[in-house]
Amino acid sequence: MLLFLLLCLLTAGFFIEIFQKHILRVKDPDIQVLWAELESEEWFQELNDIPETKKWIELDKQNGLLKDPYYVRKIIDQNGHREGYIRYILDKTK
Repeated sequence: MLLFLLLCLLTAGFFIEIFQKHILRVKDPDIQVLWAELESEEWFQELNDIPETKKWIELDKQNGLLKDPYYVRKIIDQNGHREGYIRYILDKTK
C-alpha cells in the first residue's frame, strides 16, 4: 500500500515537472548571469580575495552550493543565507 502511494506521488511529480518545463516553458535561471551578479557584490569580492577561500569558491561553482541557481539567488538577495554561506566557506578553510 505504501509502495503504491509512493509511486503515485512520484508519477504526479513527474507530470508536474513535464507540465512546467514544456507547457508553461518555465526555465531555470542562467547560472553564468547569477555568478556575474554575485561577483559584483562587495562582500563576495572580499571573500574571493583570500586565496584559501577562493579555492573553495571555485570548487563550489563546479560541484557545490554555487552550482544551484536558486541558492545563488538566495545568497544574493537574503542576508541570512549570505551570512550562512560566508560562515560555511570560512569553516571550510580552517
